[in-house]
Amino acid sequence: MKILIVDDEEKSRYLLARLFSGSGHAVEEAADGKIALEMLEKEAYDLVISDILMPVMDGYALCRELRSREGLRETPFVFLTATYVDEKDERFALQLGADRFYRKPVDPRTFVREIDLLLEEIRDGKQRRLGPETDEKEILTLYNERLINKLEKKIVALENEIAERKRAEDKARAAIEENEVLLREVHHRVKNNMQLVSSLINLSARGLKDPAALDVLRQIRLRIRSISMIHEKLMKSGDLVRVDFADFLDDMAIHFFQFYKADPDRISLKLEVVPVMLPVGLAVPCALIAGELMSNALKHAFPGGRRGKILVGLKPLESGEFLLRVSDDGVGFPETADIRKMETLGMTILNALVAQIGGRLEILRDGGSDFRITFARRPF
Repeated sequence: MKILIVDDEEKSRYLLARLFSGSGHAVEEAADGKIALEMLEKEAYDLVISDILMPVMDGYALCRELRSREGLRETPFVFLTATYVDEKDERFALQLGADRFYRKPVDPRTFVREIDLLLEEIRDGKQRRLGPETDEKEILTLYNERLINKLEKKIVALENEIAERKRAEDKARAAIEENEVLLREVHHRVKNNMQLVSSLINLSARGLKDPAALDVLRQIRLRIRSISMIHEKLMKSGDLVRVDFADFLDDMAIHFFQFYKADPDRISLKLEVVPVMLPVGLAVPCALIAGELMSNALKHAFPGGRRGKILVGLKPLESGEFLLRVSDDGVGFPETADIRKMETLGMTILNALVAQIGGRLEILRDGGSDFRITFARRPF
């Protein structure tokens, strides 16, 4: 037997085609009633199984057309629908001349068995209704009634869905606002705790006389301040998880110059930064890296009143990575020094931080020291 399956949903057509081809039937498919009608006019089919709600031409219109055409009116016609499921929908379908009316979902085996039984009954000459028993005007009235009824139900369902989505959106918005408040509070508390630790270190340093110990504590305070500034930026910005790192570097460089009391007439600062948003997990180690390198330049690059400049840069590369750069035109790094093997605290921290962000560190020594860190913007 040759069966034509008419449904605008590809998945439904596929499942029905597999079901009936597996039972020994030849199967062809159409995505709407208009396509199906064109196929029926070209060749004969032993059965049409059609959905009702479809674009271009729906199932009701297709059944009506078949029953009104002399060469097609005896083609067995079955409705299988998930949308038109009322008793009135079924009565109207049978009035149009449909042989059977099924509602989705159906049991596959039962459906195939009943279709085979229907085809057998038709072959045996069982009496069938091959067209409407009422006049054209009443058919059109009933057709419009079913469509309007379905549209009304669709509108009500859509309104309910919109209302439900709005409630879900309001709930999600409230949760987001609550999370934002919590994040701001977290950043605020972290910043305050950092400041408290910095103050405690400052108090501890007052009783110390050893210059080396005092310098270590000063460096710790600077590192704490760098982290605190990140959380301060996050707390004040609209984005609570990413930092405008270019803006941060600008503020950080100024703070370091003030901290070391660098004479701006003797040591100038040049910023070459492009706006880049970094996640907080990446911004913190990058801040500490930039801080270590700026501290190193301010402490060691310009001894004895030497004049010069420090450059702090950040830019994206064509590779998709970023380049963080801190350079100076001071006395320079010793040619024999291997920055990856130096055991000073600053260099140990620097190498550990670069490894943490998966970056690459290199130094150019032409006319000073030019530290370059290349890294990718990875999620943290």
